[in-house]
Amino acid sequence: MTSKIALITGGGGTIGKAIAKALLNQNVSVILTGRRLSKLLDAKQTLLEERSPTIDANVHAIPSDISKEESVVRLFEEISQISECAERGGVVDTLVNNAGINISKNTLDELTAADMETVLGVNVVGAFLCAREAMKRMKQRNNDDSCNIKGGRIINIGSISAFSPRPNSTAYTTSKFAITGLSESLALDGREHNIAVGTIHPGNVVSDLLSPEDVEVRGRTEGFLRPEDVAQCVLTMAQLPFTANVLNLTVIPTKQPFIGRG
Repeated sequence: MTSKIALITGGGGTIGKAIAKALLNQNVSVILTGRRLSKLLDAKQTLLEERSPTIDANVHAIPSDISKEESVVRLFEEISQISECAERGGVVDTLVNNAGINISKNTLDELTAADMETVLGVNVVGAFLCAREAMKRMKQRNNDDSCNIKGGRIINIGSISAFSPRPNSTAYTTSKFAITGLSESLALDGREHNIAVGTIHPGNVVSDLLSPEDVEVRGRTEGFLRPEDVAQCVLTMAQLPFTANVLNLTVIPTKQPFIGRG
């Protein structure tokens, strides 16, 4: 994977940093994006401090609100100016749509249209916008005879909520169902261009999306994946040639109820 470039949305979060570290350790240059520059810079510093001395790949931090079209377009324009990207037509090889949010108002009676728009704006529209801009550039690179890299990869981070929702999770669950449809549609549109699109559906992972109470209960009754477990799944997909695709990958704590009578 040496010399590849990956863009990770939600790059300052727990899972985003773990994904970035796994890719960086394979000599993949990573671009972290998210809404808060300070959080991205903290993640960048940690990654650079922890990387092996033998790693030549770089870490870049570019803030962006992926729910806003103009912000995503500007993000990809800035990426095209990064030296590693400029040398390969301004294109990232791998996009990891990892950004995701939830809201505290979870019961149906509490939810408003604005709440739904907020969650879907980041979790679905943001993933779509990043995929659109990435695929547009990947397809353009395919027509560049001076570039020997053809195709690309998009990895969307979904959730087992897309198959087995919890009560009082309408907004989040709806967004993860939508990610499944988005991924399959993108996979169809990308296959003639050698662009592989797949989804990873994690079970429980400790993150900012969960309250301390949720963490305590789920830890006691179901268990948690480590962020590194999700990152390993991303790495498994990312290490494949663009001619091979993992369409769906589900990873859960062994004790988490998901199938059967649990």
